Amino acid sequence: MRKLLAAALLTLSTLALAQAARAPALDAYLAALTAVEQAPAPVSLEPLFAAAGAAQDALMEIQGQGDQAWIETLAEADFVALKAQLRGLQLSRGYDVYAQPDGKFLLGLAQGHGRPDDIAFFLLYRDLWDANLLPRYLEVGNNPTPCVRFDQNVLQPMYAGWRDYAKRHPQAYTGFTRQMLEDLEEAVGLGVCACGNVQSVERELRGFVKRFPDTPVAPKIRSRLKELKEDPDLRPVRCR
Repeated sequence: MRKLLAAALLTLSTLALAQAARAPALDAYLAALTAVEQAPAPVSLEPLFAAAGAAQDALMEIQGQGDQAWIETLAEADFVALKAQLRGLQLSRGYDVYAQPDGKFLLGLAQGHGRPDDIAFFLLYRDLWDANLLPRYLEVGNNPTPCVRFDQNVLQPMYAGWRDYAKRHPQAYTGFTRQMLEDLEEAVGLGVCACGNVQSVERELRGFVKRFPDTPVAPKIRSRLKELKEDPDLRPVRCR
């Protein structure tokens, strides 16, 4: 294990990535990945997921006064080598710029080396993203801002899945799970920037509060339904 880790870190340094403040985050990710892959018994992947998030932040850090992420500043050869080195992270630059933990890779890792709570988490995490790495409850339409897929049988099943996970595994991946639930609640509670028409929003909101009457966002949903009935032009459902 020590030889494998040393080799990984040596390769990383040859890419001239040991400079600046990024190297510790990337080294820590590689160390966490190696630890999971070499573990003699099932282990939690939560430290690896946290390390992936820190590496993601480092790779996407905006440089100086410009608007370029750090990965955009690399020479092409270094970027290609970096992509090969950082297994489990999806890197892209060009029209789409991102550094994203790879749900398929991490699910496979969880199935081979993780625990039941890891497998359950990464099943949800893998299915969260569409082919463009956009959360599946959103869609890129004709506007710069992604729209919310109300009344398309997406929001409620996704919310149910994350709620169930939080109930079954209350001590696992708590930060990400809580944020996912809050993001979904915010999207539904606002009831704006819809991909469809006002009727689709109303159907989704009614169905959501009926299925999840105890959701913290229920009062906002009811208020939004009332607003759509009494003054639908106050906050149009479509993205502006």
